[in-house]
Amino acid sequence: MKKLLRKAFNKQAPPPETGGRITNETVAEHRERVLAGGRKFKYPLQYTKHRVLIISIIIVVVTTLSFLGFCGWQLYNAQSTDKFIYSMTQFVPVPVAKVEGTWVRYSDYLLELRSAIHYLSTKEAVNFNSDDGKRQLDYQKRLAMDKSIENTLVAQLASQHHVAVSQKEVDDFIKQQISTNRLGVNETVYRQVIRDYYDWSFDEYKNSIRQQLLRKKVMAQLDTGSKQKINDILKGLQGGADFAAVAKEHSEDVATKAQGGDVGLVNKNTEDPNGIVAVAGQLEPGKFSQVIEGVDGFYIVKLLEKRDGGDLHIAKIYVGYKILDSKMAELKKSGQIQEFITVKQIDNPSKQ
Repeated sequence: MKKLLRKAFNKQAPPPETGGRITNETVAEHRERVLAGGRKFKYPLQYTKHRVLIISIIIVVVTTLSFLGFCGWQLYNAQSTDKFIYSMTQFVPVPVAKVEGTWVRYSDYLLELRSAIHYLSTKEAVNFNSDDGKRQLDYQKRLAMDKSIENTLVAQLASQHHVAVSQKEVDDFIKQQISTNRLGVNETVYRQVIRDYYDWSFDEYKNSIRQQLLRKKVMAQLDTGSKQKINDILKGLQGGADFAAVAKEHSEDVATKAQGGDVGLVNKNTEDPNGIVAVAGQLEPGKFSQVIEGVDGFYIVKLLEKRDGGDLHIAKIYVGYKILDSKMAELKKSGQIQEFITVKQIDNPSKQ
């Protein structure tokens, strides 16, 4: 090492601007330059590690930025529904929209959209590359966007009014769905059906049920106008008013209103998230129920006839929840709903 230092020292040029005169200061400066160069020979590994660390950091930063840029392009430009992209949004809470200052998670939007795409492609054989299929896809995107925004708004309202859904309520609802399923399946088979039809894990299905029950609770509690209307209808029926006549005048169900609320025959094990079939099955023919708080509105159901084999002939009066629609319209008008991807407004292609 001493030989290397001496050799490096001998190769150094004479100190500048001294006129060849050597002083203590020029010797010190010259010696420091020589020692600095010599350290590279004495501590080569230290210098190498330092350079490797800097290069590694640069590579990590560039790779991370490239990955984020790629994912951002896939989400906000290509609007990919790929499973990898969906998985990424589950771990990274990127937004797809904003409502009253609250982010709407992209994962919630993709959960709804991917489920619809899976069902339509596997069960309805919809070709999304065809013109009709593209219109159907645009329609499903709009539905998924609206539902994810509405769910976020419902969660806001639930927090403000201290409304919650317990795990027991979710589990009880699922147990009821399994027990009333006409196929008589157990939970294991039911889980597979959920996966097969909706491409959901059971946890994703539970989350969907929780949101559904929360919406029902919030709307039933806050929609005082619709609640007053259905309560007035019930009082009229209890006072002797004709069910069919009242349904024709006041029911908001377009499909059954003209028939006096007559639904026709339904099986008692029919899957029914509103619970009206289960309530009807407990009535005596000719009797009507109390007010039922459904997922989409208030109901009063009447059992017209009970047949052997489990078929029920029922009629219903329906008053829909309106507070969510009015709240959404108000927020859109005031510009408090922002969407971060372009989703077309399109009517249901099946009705065109």
